[in-house]
Amino acid sequence: MPAKRRKPELSVEQVELVGQFADYASDFPNLSFDEAAKKVLGPRGFPNTPSGRKFRREAQAVFDRERASGLD
Repeated sequence: MPAKRRKPELSVEQVELVGQFADYASDFPNLSFDEAAKKVLGPRGFPNTPSGRKFRREAQAVFDRERASGLD
């Protein structure tokens, strides 16, 4: 029986950084997600690893949710 693949987990630091995306979405309404990512993470951005891709998805979801709630 093949081993089950584990889903990547975010580190504590990544979870804290995801929260910063919510702040940028509300504090800087003219910034795009990619511009906010450069401000939060610097020029390297998200690593091209399974956990890096999950980190990007989570950050984008939080950013989009906060941006949508700000439109109400």
